[in-house]
Amino acid sequence: MRHDPGPPPLDPRPHRVNAPLDDGALLRGVLAHDMRRDLRRHLRPMLAWYLLFTAFATVATAPLTTWSLAALLHWIERPLAGEFDGIAGIALALGWLALAGAFAWFVVMLQQTGMLLVSASHGCRYRTAAAALLGMLRRAGPLALLAMMQVAAHAVLALPWLITGGLLYRALLGGFDPYYVISARPAALWWFVAVFAPVLAIGLFLHATLYFRWLLATPALVLEGLGPVAALVRSRRLTRGRHLRIALLVVGVAVTVAALPLLVTELYDRAATPMLDWLPAHRWLVSAGMVLYLTLYAASALGALFFGTTLNALLVRALYLRLGGTRRRHAVERAPAHPGRFVWGAEAAFLVIALVQATLAVISMNLRNEVTVTAHRGASTVAPENTLAAFQAAIDAGADAIEFDVRLSADGAVVVFHDSDFRRVAGDASAVIDTPLATMRGFDVGSWFDPAFADQRVATLGETLAFIDRRALALVELKPDAANADALLAAVLDEVERSGYRDAVMLASLSPDLVRAARDAAPDMRLALFANAALPGTARRTDFDLLGLNHLQLDLRSVADARRRGYTLQAWTVNDPARMARYMDLGVDDISTDVPAEAVRVREERAALNDVERLLARLHSWFRR
Repeated sequence: MRHDPGPPPLDPRPHRVNAPLDDGALLRGVLAHDMRRDLRRHLRPMLAWYLLFTAFATVATAPLTTWSLAALLHWIERPLAGEFDGIAGIALALGWLALAGAFAWFVVMLQQTGMLLVSASHGCRYRTAAAALLGMLRRAGPLALLAMMQVAAHAVLALPWLITGGLLYRALLGGFDPYYVISARPAALWWFVAVFAPVLAIGLFLHATLYFRWLLATPALVLEGLGPVAALVRSRRLTRGRHLRIALLVVGVAVTVAALPLLVTELYDRAATPMLDWLPAHRWLVSAGMVLYLTLYAASALGALFFGTTLNALLVRALYLRLGGTRRRHAVERAPAHPGRFVWGAEAAFLVIALVQATLAVISMNLRNEVTVTAHRGASTVAPENTLAAFQAAIDAGADAIEFDVRLSADGAVVVFHDSDFRRVAGDASAVIDTPLATMRGFDVGSWFDPAFADQRVATLGETLAFIDRRALALVELKPDAANADALLAAVLDEVERSGYRDAVMLASLSPDLVRAARDAAPDMRLALFANAALPGTARRTDFDLLGLNHLQLDLRSVADARRRGYTLQAWTVNDPARMARYMDLGVDDISTDVPAEAVRVREERAALNDVERLLARLHSWFRR
């Protein structure tokens, strides 16, 4: 490394770096010229900074953020899973999302701060990158306050259209079962869309305006040393009257940034992945080739992310300076004693981490065939859902478990039914909770699917357990109505005891509170928690034996968390064979599907492969998300 001659003399006077843009300059390539110039000057120190920040975020920022949010949810006894009922629950969910947004935005601002400091500094790349980390940490407090102010402003701005949407939903759709609204799409839904769409459009327009108005607050805080409030005011002055042009530029770069990782993945899948098929059919050779492959892929993906992040940071800086922003010239801020070693250590750590992660990924690749198949409401693409005909079709398809829903009738019977009323499947608006069992028996719940199933009627839990008769596990999802959760749980437990099929039953719910109540009432009963989303570590292990996650939320971390905590992990509801293969390769324990015959077929195809073929199949399916 060449000797660093040291920083230039300090000049505390503020000065304008570039002449401000006239009204048409944004379209004449001035910003592109500034970005290319800065990229040539600062590419290597920015790369060093990016690797340094990635290591810092991996070790400190991401774990701290996840831990903080998880601790908050533990404190309020509400893991972000299942459903939030009532106004208080919805407010709690929105508050948590706002806090999570503030954390995420704060991390983005930290990264952008380092980029801005690097691009505004001189000297060797190691000192510049290392000093940027210290400069970022020194500004962490004001940046956190700025992030909270911005997110809070957006939250307040969102309240009117959220409240309007809630009131409209209650007025137009409140009388319908949500699943009926999604599947049948009644006229009231289109009225809701027609009325709410302009409100939502106006709300999003105001959010976009506020975002672009405050786009330059971070460089104002970092480069001019302003406080959070002054930085917001400064950004407002610089962007006044230019929001549309700024938006076009920023959105264009954002689309490019988002497309780059997808492009890298697609190129690897189509061009590089087939090359692995050329390797000799020896497990260790294939494993070594996959380790090298995944390491190169990780480096390529990181390079794409680095390029996109750098483009965004340089655009913000160029806009800030060209629109009249000023900064004080300053030397490189104090750096560690041996900056070269400091940054080289980060770069080496990244390569080691990428190699170790690739090795662990290959070693941990799922070669098991024990994945089970759950028929979601029976084989519900072959026969009407939640009927004995659907359950028989699921058994015939080879399903290991059958998931079905239960509710309470007006006379306290536990009936197998999903919706809160009969509108969708029987054309009757009567609510389940207001309808006696004898009346339900008269409803035809099969003709809506096909006239051949006109004989299908609502079954009770006891009848269903006797019909399944241990030919598959009965996964019973509790669907309580308002204020009858405890009564439903008690009735289900009594019915299971009377049936004599306790050993072949698992109870499930979307409500963590109901799962906890079930654990307290029946400590030895097998329990499942279904969740649309769940922050890692927020659900206590003692509450359930199976965690069912929306398959779009599943990743390697979910699988690793399940292994570490010792519960079964289910992916729901997966109907595409390619996705089934991917989740089986990922290592999930159970696939919930409307087409159990397809899942059984995919499982059997995987079982017929040898270890080398499974490794390659795992890699192929990895890219088909």
